[in-house]
Formats: sequence, structure tokens, C-alpha cells
Amino acid sequence: MKILLRYSYILFSLILMLGFICPENVQAQSDRSLAIVKHFKPSVEIRNMTVDKFMKLDLSENKGEQLFSGDSLITDEEGFALVVFMDASVAKVKPSSVLIISGEVATASKAMNTRINIINGEIFLNVEPQGGNDFEVATNRSLASVQGTDFGSTSEGYVWVEEGQVDVTALNSGQTVSLFEKMFAQVDEQGNNVDSGTLNDEQLSELNEGFDEIENDLVEKEIILRFRDQNGQLREIRIDVFEKEGN
Repeated sequence: MKILLRYSYILFSLILMLGFICPENVQAQSDRSLAIVKHFKPSVEIRNMTVDKFMKLDLSENKGEQLFSGDSLITDEEGFALVVFMDASVAKVKPSSVLIISGEVATASKAMNTRINIINGEIFLNVEPQGGNDFEVATNRSLASVQGTDFGSTSEGYVWVEEGQVDVTALNSGQTVSLFEKMFAQVDEQGNNVDSGTLNDEQLSELNEGFDEIENDLVEKEIILRFRDQNGQLREIRIDVFEKEGN
């Protein structure tokens, strides 16, 4: 949880600097980003066919690249990505994954709705408590609704929970199963049935293997952000960030 707290400081400062705090209602994807790609290893791409967007991320230029509703995040067979959402939730994306991010975020309140569609691959999420917000992870056969938890999901409808609660629904039949700590669910290919059960420590460790690789070579640094607020006064924020050693 310590690293999530630090990410929340980073996100708050980014929100202030980019002018996200203003008296407006929920905005369209062209106005408000849902997340940033905090860290990645080549090769990672961002695409959005609706707005003719294509980017191949470069380590020297694209740290903190913003993700908007409708954006696809693509990792190749060697690519990893660490995505931080505006509510401080974190997604770790394994190689050979394709995600579509959608949702909306308000500026005058903490309202935020987020959906991650896993087209291919595997992710692990640390989701902050959502309150009245919606945070969902979907595949072509399953829907996982989250209110604050640590859990993983594959594109083939397999979900496992390390901590907290996740409600898994089979899309075709509507059957829903609630998962808690050290539980799993598998939705069949037709999206009709949900098989669930418990995991032992060894099985849980195997499922989580590889997700921490994106953070293993990061070191902690302090940076100072200076900016002017809406009243024109100069403000300063000190935050902890994690950067690749040697950068």
C-alpha cells in the first residue's frame, strides 16, 4: 500500500499541473485522461482508431503518457507496462497483452467510471476503494466488478483474488459469483457458467509470478514540482517517484 500512496501523490500533482481541477461536469475522452503509463519496457504501443492515434512508446520521451477513453494499450512478447489511473489504482500488464481503456472522470468531484477490456493477455490490478464509482474488468465472456482489491484476470475469463472482493459475472447467462481472498473463478467459453474455488499459497504465488518484474529495477527519488494555482500563487509539492536505475 505504501507504493500506492506515493502514486496518489504523483497523480494529485499531475492533476493540479494539467488543470484537471475545475468546476465542470464529467468530460468526454478528448478532454480528460483516465490514466497514465507510469513505467514500461519496450515494446509498448497506444492506439485509438476512432481518432487515428498510433504511438510506439519510447523510454526517453513517453514517460507518463496519458491514456484516454477508447485507447488501446498493446504489449509485445517482451513488453511490460505499469498503468496508474486517476483514482490511484494500478494495473500491471504482462507481455502479449491488448487492453482497451474506457470510462469518464469528473473534475468537480471524485466521480470516475473505468472499464478495462482485456482482448488478449493478462493483468494484475491494485484497485483503490471506489465508493460510488464503477471499476470493471471485462473479457468476451466475463465481467469483474471491483470495489477495492488486489486481483488478476486473463483474457480467457479466469479471475483470481489476492485480497478484497471481486464479483464475477458470466456475460451470457448473468450468473454471478463473489470471490474473496485466495479464491478464483473461471467463466466458460460460452459465457454461461462460472466455476469457482479456493487457491493454496503455492497456486497463488504461481499466478502472481512475473507481475513484479516491472518494478524490480526502479529506485526511489524525490522531485519538486512548482506551479501557479488558479489564484496566480506559486505552489510547491514534493513527491516520491520511482525511476529506472541509471536514468
